[in-house]
Amino acid sequence: MQHNDTDVPFPPPEDDREFLQERIRFLYLGGWIGVFASITMAVIEIRRNSFLRVVPSLLFAGIGPLLLYQLARCERNYRKVLTGIAALIYVQQILGAFLTFNEVLMLIWFPVFPLTYFFLLGYRRALVWNIAALIGIVVGYLCFPLLNPIPPVPFPVFTSAILAYAVAVVLAWYHYRVIHSYQVRLAKEALIDNMTGALIRKAGLSELSRRMAQADRRPDVPLFVALFDIDDFKRINDQDGHQSGDRVLSAISEAVRRSIRKGDTFIRLGGEEFLLVLSGNSFDQVRSLAENLRQRIEREICLADGTGVTISIGLTQYRIGESLSDLLHRSDQRMYDAKSSGKNTVCWQEPRTGPPIPAILPEVEPSAES
Repeated sequence: MQHNDTDVPFPPPEDDREFLQERIRFLYLGGWIGVFASITMAVIEIRRNSFLRVVPSLLFAGIGPLLLYQLARCERNYRKVLTGIAALIYVQQILGAFLTFNEVLMLIWFPVFPLTYFFLLGYRRALVWNIAALIGIVVGYLCFPLLNPIPPVPFPVFTSAILAYAVAVVLAWYHYRVIHSYQVRLAKEALIDNMTGALIRKAGLSELSRRMAQADRRPDVPLFVALFDIDDFKRINDQDGHQSGDRVLSAISEAVRRSIRKGDTFIRLGGEEFLLVLSGNSFDQVRSLAENLRQRIEREICLADGTGVTISIGLTQYRIGESLSDLLHRSDQRMYDAKSSGKNTVCWQEPRTGPPIPAILPEVEPSAES
């Protein structure tokens, strides 16, 4: 599995409970402040203008509490509520531009809107929404004299407000982008083993549990795990030193990445023990992939004295409804069988019923699909 900025979102609201709760509390606070501010603006407009011009101010005050109530009822609606509030603010902005652009008071909120979008949507989506808002505001200003019997705010004032909005967008975009890059880096350090590029044990087993739940919902798509261990790794460390052991780990990890597909998951369980999570293939295809990996490592990796490096692999198919511990136990048993059969081999259990089978398949080059 390749890991990039889009693979490791950080912080992940669905998984980080503390982060989610803190963000929701802030959303409630900001949302109710927005409701109060909208009511205040509506009262000001009611005293001076027609009811139609009050609509933009009343919009957030009327719909905002419903969105917050929806969030309170079910936190799973979190992302939908964020998008809903952003859409509400956007509509309020555009209606305000068409109906109330004669008031300098409206321009006071211009620097606030960009920050709101970035808080709600993240820096990529917020940039698009802010650009759309700027376009809508400009169109609203140009159309204002056609829809209202009074002129809009003076053009120099409007231009200054638009420039302030644009500067706020650029600064907020840069700020959130830098923070996002640092957060992704921290997430990678927390989730990915630096030496091998594999997921660490906790993150990897969490991913495996997620894939098992998917397999329970889609029993027609088989899920396989291949547990493998580097043969005689302690001897490698004792004989050539830990630096040599580290080089072997890195070389094997590179061989794994060249053998598996993009949708497969590579996990370091600890020390010299690794786990591959494979799905979407038939049993024969997965067995061939495991054997190709074994052969590649035997063929391409060796120590300074020319001694080859080998691995023993235990291949198992996930059984619908079984626990994570049972799956790992069966995989560990297959790997133990591979060790007992002389190492440097793949041992598997035929899907559902078959006994453990040690295997040395005919040597073939890794397929393009691998």
